[in-house]
Amino acid sequence: MNKYFKKAAYALVAMLTLSACGGDDPVEAPKPAVVPTVPTEPTNPDPVTPPASQLSALHVDGPFLVNAEGRRVNLHGFAQTFSPWFNERGTRWSNYDVEGCLRYNKGIIDGIMDAGWKMTFVRQHMDPYWSNTPGKQTTGEGDISAFDFERFKKYLDEVFVPMAEYAIGKGLYVVMRPPGVCPEQISVGGEYHQYLKKVWAHVAQHPKLKNNGAVLFELANEPVHIAGADPDAEISKFMQELVDMMRAYCNNILLIPGLGWQSNYNSFVKYPIQGRNIGYAVHCYPGWYNSGVEDDVEVEYRDFSRGWNENILPVATKGPVVVTEMDWAPKKYESSWGKATTGVAGGKGFGANFMRIADETCNVSWLLFTGGELLAQYNDNAPDGSTFLTDPEACPRPVFRQYKYYATKEYEDLINQPDHVPTIKKQPLFALTNEWFNPSIWEKGTFDETTGELVTGKYGFGGWQYANGIDLSGYKTLTVELSQKQNVGASFRMFDTNNYWTCPFRVSFGDETKVTIDLHQMKAYKDDACTQYDHDVDPKHIYIAGFWTMGGKPIYIKKVTLE
Repeated sequence: MNKYFKKAAYALVAMLTLSACGGDDPVEAPKPAVVPTVPTEPTNPDPVTPPASQLSALHVDGPFLVNAEGRRVNLHGFAQTFSPWFNERGTRWSNYDVEGCLRYNKGIIDGIMDAGWKMTFVRQHMDPYWSNTPGKQTTGEGDISAFDFERFKKYLDEVFVPMAEYAIGKGLYVVMRPPGVCPEQISVGGEYHQYLKKVWAHVAQHPKLKNNGAVLFELANEPVHIAGADPDAEISKFMQELVDMMRAYCNNILLIPGLGWQSNYNSFVKYPIQGRNIGYAVHCYPGWYNSGVEDDVEVEYRDFSRGWNENILPVATKGPVVVTEMDWAPKKYESSWGKATTGVAGGKGFGANFMRIADETCNVSWLLFTGGELLAQYNDNAPDGSTFLTDPEACPRPVFRQYKYYATKEYEDLINQPDHVPTIKKQPLFALTNEWFNPSIWEKGTFDETTGELVTGKYGFGGWQYANGIDLSGYKTLTVELSQKQNVGASFRMFDTNNYWTCPFRVSFGDETKVTIDLHQMKAYKDDACTQYDHDVDPKHIYIAGFWTMGGKPIYIKKVTLE
């Protein structure tokens, strides 16, 4: 089973945990080999370093990025990785050629800007190509055994800082990412934690980077799991130690990554990161946050929005969100990490719905992770076509035009309206509406709010999800009524942990249309026959509740009442 397939399958399960269990996290971004059809020549083969930029220094004020003039800012941009492999497969420079690397990557920035892209930031990867000992074998980017701190310091000065300065001179804020990716499991005080502290302690003291209001630091790339009994507490402690260490040296904005390849952020709602100038670095690809998987591009806005609001919106009310990886395109182009279509905002499709959801959240900055060499080739005057750069269902065309809107005074004024703030809607208890009832908690189902008809997928589950739990301990009973008898093995289930794959309280309808549950006498069993006791269900924190059926046939829900 290949790496992406395993993680895509994992995502279907992990999204059901609704972020409470740090070890059960959504899928890593699909990351195939991306090979441009034609190698690109930089627009300017010998770029000249621009004069110092007049970028307004950024800081964090509440949930927003704010500039020195007190205006809210959402950034929109692209990404660069400084290694031969990611710079057109070694066809442009190699052999630790600093000048070749700088010439190529500065040329890419020039090409993108010359193509008319309204970019305002770039995420730059301090790639381990430079800091690893040449010739020393590793098992991947999460393997730091070849890391050479002296090489890192040398090439920070010779490659990474010059590239940051060049981007800033071109009017781009810079997000700097540490070398490589997190190993599959990290731990507080572990080897990788110490590695990050060493890297960031040096970067944070660099005279050209420290307290630079145009430079933001993304503290790690794609942590997956963390050791410890309470992953939420552990990841918060892991990041807090990095924040505290860096605050001894700099005031730069620090972007905190979550577990699950940067998709799980309720950890930081439960255990907030303390300090000033804190934001959150999020990744978003097709297949994440209920947005559909590679072979299912029929993404529904409602499901995507619900998944985003459960995992990202709560932390967005605490600080600004910067999506540092995201793209999409139909699979046939093999030019994007994410495989999906643009679709229609509010309907089906990934891209248009992502942009709508980001805008609805109010304080989301984001980038297009597509290779810069492709973005530099974009021509908005070319007619719609069937190529990656001309197909409206691939990301470049709709994003280019969306970025133009973001550059307008209209958009700037909109995000600076006093009431334009990230807001969590208060979720009603057991509402039988399309907005709140999810027919696809497990397997794909349908729900009709006018008739109460629920059809689950095979052995499926539909109902309600409460990301932070609800307290029903003040009620005595819960009564669930169907409009008519069912014949699909329906049962009503309640979970006191935020994980669908734990043991719930369950009660079968059988031939009855109504069941009444004593909320203070609920017991969870490991089996449907309720013979293998697991634990007493605590009504003080119910995370998931709803209907399990064998699937394919409807049940008709009349009402759910609390007394």
